[in-house]
Amino acid sequence: MFILPPPPRYPVTSYGTYANGTVPAIIETSNTLNRPTGNEHQLVVGEGTYVLRDEVQLATPPPHPSEAPIQNPNPLATTPAPPTAGVKLSLITLTPLKFTPQPQRASTSASTRSSIGRTYSIKEITSESRLPEDDVNGGEESNTLDSIKQKRKAIAQGFGENNPLLASSGSKDVLKRRKPKGNIIKSNSSFISRVVPHEAIVKRLQDRHPDGLMAFININRAFQWLDLSSPQKAEQLTKILFTKAHPLCHDVNDVTKTSSHLDIIIGFSSADIIWYEPMSQKYARLNKNGTINPAPISGIRWIPGSENLFLAAHLDGSLIVYDKEKDDAELSPSEMGKLNSDIGSETALHIVKSVKSRFQKTNPVACWKLSNQQINDFAFSPDGIHLAVVSEDGSLRIIDYVREV
Repeated sequence: MFILPPPPRYPVTSYGTYANGTVPAIIETSNTLNRPTGNEHQLVVGEGTYVLRDEVQLATPPPHPSEAPIQNPNPLATTPAPPTAGVKLSLITLTPLKFTPQPQRASTSASTRSSIGRTYSIKEITSESRLPEDDVNGGEESNTLDSIKQKRKAIAQGFGENNPLLASSGSKDVLKRRKPKGNIIKSNSSFISRVVPHEAIVKRLQDRHPDGLMAFININRAFQWLDLSSPQKAEQLTKILFTKAHPLCHDVNDVTKTSSHLDIIIGFSSADIIWYEPMSQKYARLNKNGTINPAPISGIRWIPGSENLFLAAHLDGSLIVYDKEKDDAELSPSEMGKLNSDIGSETALHIVKSVKSRFQKTNPVACWKLSNQQINDFAFSPDGIHLAVVSEDGSLRIIDYVREV
C-alpha cells in the first residue's frame, strides 16, 4: 500500500478574489481510496513481485480565510517566504514486535568474495561510551522491542543524571499515564480552526485489529489520524485543522505508547508545539506564540527512552530540549551561558542553557546554538547516544548530546 502526496486542490496563486471582486467558493475535499489493477501497478524484484493493493490519496485542506493570499509568487524573490514542508508520515503499531534473529555470517576473509579485492573494516573507538550489550546467544528478551526500550531508557536517564531537578515524573503505571489537560474538540483557542473526529471513533478503535497500522500525517494546515488496518482506511479517525500555523513535523513516543495512550508532539511554522494524546483527544500547547524561541520548527523528536523530554530544531539554528509537562518561561540572563554571536562551523555546540542548569522549573530544559543558519534535519543514532544534525550552511555535525559536547 502506498500513500501518495496530494495534488493541488485549490489555486495557490490567486485564491483571494476574482477580478470582479467576488470571493470564490473554496471546496474542502476528502481522502480517496483506490484499488488499482494492471501490470503497471506491480514491482518485480529478485525476491518476488509486489502488487499495489490500496492507494490512499490525501486531500489538501484549503487555506484558512484569514490567511493572506499570495498573488504573484516570484521564485527569484529574495524576501523571506513562509516556511513550508511536505507531507510527513508516521506509521505505528500498538503491539510490541519481535525481532527475527539474523543468521550469523561467515568470516569475510574466508568467503569466496573476499578474494576479489581487499577487505576493509571500520575500527571502533574503545574509549567511547556504549550501551550494554546482550550475549550473542541471549534469551527471548534480547529479541524484543522491550529490551531495546530499556536500553534507550538508560540513555535517557543519563541525560542530566547529575541534576536532581530533572528526575523523571512519569508514572510507573502505564494505565495512569499523564495526559494533557485541554480538550482539543471543545477548545475555543483561535490557534485551532476545527476538529473533525469520526462519528464512530470509539467503535472503530474497539473493533480494530490489535496488530494493525496507524498513520499520523501532517499536511498543509491539517493533521490527520488514519487507521490503515481498516477497510475504510481513507476515512480519518480525527482531522485537526489549524488557523494560520502549519504543522511541519511530528513524532510519536515509542516508550509511552499503549493500546489506550499515545504521546504525540507536533511542531509548527509559528514556532508553537502541541502535545497531543489522540485516544482522549487532549492537548497542551508549548512555546506559545514563540515564548522561548519565535523561529519555526523544522524537526522534532522524542529523546530516545524518555517519557517527557523531546528535542526541537528551530530555523534560527537552535536546538531546544522541552519537557512536555512543564510551563514555558523566557530565558533569563542568569540562566544563559556565554554565547558567541559569530558562530562558525569549527565548533559543534554552543550551550545557551545547559541541561545541568539549576533553573529547571520551566521550559526549556536545555538550549544549544549550532549555527546562524537554519537546521534542516536531525536524527539520533540507533544506540541513542549521539545526534547527527545537518544545517543550511552545508555542515553535518555529530554531537554527544548527553555530555553536551
